[in-house]
Amino acid sequence: MVLAVLLAVLAAAVPAHAKKKSPNRAATKSLNAAVESYHRADFDGAMERFDRAIALYPDWKTAFAYRAMCRWAMGDKAGAAEDAEGALKLRPNTGQSFVGRGMARLIKKDLDGAQEDFEAAIEAEPDLPEAHYALGTVQSMRGHLPAAVEHLDNAVRIKSNYAVALLLRGNVKDRRKDFAGAVKDYNRVLEINPRFTTVLYWRAKSLRDVKEYHKSLMDLDEFLEAAPDFVEGVYLRSNVRALTGDFEGAVADLDRVIELDPKRALAYSNRGLARFRIGDKAGAVADLRKAMAMDPSRKAKISAVLEQVEDSEQAVLMDKSSPEPGVVAVPVEEDEGDAKPGKTGKAASPASIEESGQEETFFVP
Repeated sequence: MVLAVLLAVLAAAVPAHAKKKSPNRAATKSLNAAVESYHRADFDGAMERFDRAIALYPDWKTAFAYRAMCRWAMGDKAGAAEDAEGALKLRPNTGQSFVGRGMARLIKKDLDGAQEDFEAAIEAEPDLPEAHYALGTVQSMRGHLPAAVEHLDNAVRIKSNYAVALLLRGNVKDRRKDFAGAVKDYNRVLEINPRFTTVLYWRAKSLRDVKEYHKSLMDLDEFLEAAPDFVEGVYLRSNVRALTGDFEGAVADLDRVIELDPKRALAYSNRGLARFRIGDKAGAVADLRKAMAMDPSRKAKISAVLEQVEDSEQAVLMDKSSPEPGVVAVPVEEDEGDAKPGKTGKAASPASIEESGQEETFFVP
């Protein structure tokens, strides 16, 4: 009896600030505003609000989880991993907290655990848009593209201005070769957030694939003004310029690609082809030989083209009306599996976490 009374006295003596609290109204408001900013692809604004929410309630694991995905989207993988560590300790009891832990698991590449959490989130809150988006992200990473589109459709149905969901759906549609559908989704992203210039790169790629070369070039010019050192953007523009017959422009872009990425063998082979088309036979031979030495996997193809170039008397190996301005076996085409717009910072976030040979997808919600 005496012990019980003593314990009760000690418990009453614990300072109020030492007891576990719930997030107050201001913290909750900041988190909700941060998530809304993220939905609109306003990553800088979202980070400010996530930081504020966590400052108001430092133990809020759900807020850490959501900030983790925002950090990842901005290319800060180390910061995302740090936030995810704490979020993994979540004991979910709401749809949002299930999504939070699932996102932390996703960052840690635990796809099975992440999918389990996202499915639990939908069971708890069927109309939680980020739960549907997150599940679409997992399916995209698994390569289950029809299932990914289905879940992303649900996210957009629930929240029509969900820009990051539209962004990923456009990317998935592009991977499914629904290029026109991808362009429509990217158009909608820009309607929601006209300042999100990253989407111009992705839209330019899809526009190229529907042969809207002029529009593609317009997007790439605007994108590269904001992110001049994003090598994949410069590479893509060299490809589109070549497709329009602007081989001098293609050479200029490929010069820049090689400056940014000297080990990119395909840039040398394509520059060689473009140089040949403008009459620079010596430059073409030099580039093709270098490409062949750098890339043994393409040696046979490049060797065949090199032989034709060396034996030719004029700088034309194919009809100018051809839709592909590459020479014979080596088209002027890009390797798109390594494209990561997030590497260029603010002008070109979000980054990707998918590391497959396919077009990489964005990690959101």
